[in-house]
Amino acid sequence: MNKKNIRTSFIIVIAVSIWMLLGLFAPTKNESVTYVPQKQTVLTSYSVAKDYQLPIYSKIESEAFSKVDLRSQTSERVRKIHHQNGDFVQEGNIICELDSGQRQANYKRAEIEYASQKELNKKGLSSESSLVTSETAFESAKIELDRTKIRAPFGGFIEDMAKEGQLLQNGQKCGTLISLSPLKIVGNISELLVSKIKLGQEAKIKFVGGSEFMSNITFISSTADPQTKTFRVETELSNLENSIKDGLTGEMLIYTDPVKAHFVPTSAFILADDGDVALAQVVNEGKVEIEVVDVLRDTIDGAWVTGLSDVARIIIGGQGFVKEGEEVNFQDK
Repeated sequence: MNKKNIRTSFIIVIAVSIWMLLGLFAPTKNESVTYVPQKQTVLTSYSVAKDYQLPIYSKIESEAFSKVDLRSQTSERVRKIHHQNGDFVQEGNIICELDSGQRQANYKRAEIEYASQKELNKKGLSSESSLVTSETAFESAKIELDRTKIRAPFGGFIEDMAKEGQLLQNGQKCGTLISLSPLKIVGNISELLVSKIKLGQEAKIKFVGGSEFMSNITFISSTADPQTKTFRVETELSNLENSIKDGLTGEMLIYTDPVKAHFVPTSAFILADDGDVALAQVVNEGKVEIEVVDVLRDTIDGAWVTGLSDVARIIIGGQGFVKEGEEVNFQDK
């Protein structure tokens, strides 16, 4: 037998021996291999919901509660100006007095005629129709005379006054009357937040000059501004000393009704299957549950959210490596 055959036979013997040895350690038909998966370990935060008032901010401007132009109802020259620009006037005060001209004479004549007709009527010497006619003429003359005296319909500051000797045409103004007490504070709220605002909610007013006041929401517009798509919101300040002027700017902070909410680190958020913002949490028996949440306010450190139960164990580390329904080990931070 040559060396080549001997070498080949030797290799075959070695191979058979190895195959037989492997057969000794192979599992029998009755044996089965069981794979025990390792549970993921996640980092969690045990959170208890707190009463949270979402703060809503808005730029504001003070606005006179009432602002009217005092207009002439006749055409005459201004005989006398009873107040100066900036004066505070009471309701009923005469602001501008126009030349009465023939109106004064007409009033006196009508007054005498009416008084005479009343006396004659008492004595049965005048008919009822004559009395009514004279009374109508008297009242008309009185109205015409009253139109020469332009009065303040309410208390306030008078501005933009006409000049003495100026001819006022019918409908032309003799001045502007502004009421600053109470004073309206006007802001604009976005369509995303207006649903969270209610009448009576507290509002903190801070003007650019630094003065601060507390008030309550008195008006919420039902219609959005067509240009900005924001809603007008108003509150009022008593301003009894008239220290706050019309047109001041500042900021308003509205305190909304408290709701139960959790503060969660920004890194804990994930996306639900439909793309909504969600959080993973550990529930009964260590299983993972995905909950869609509503973000009330986002900050640098985290966000206030609703949508979870009052007590929750929120996964803040490892949430990207687990699935809903999966059992996990957890470690509270």
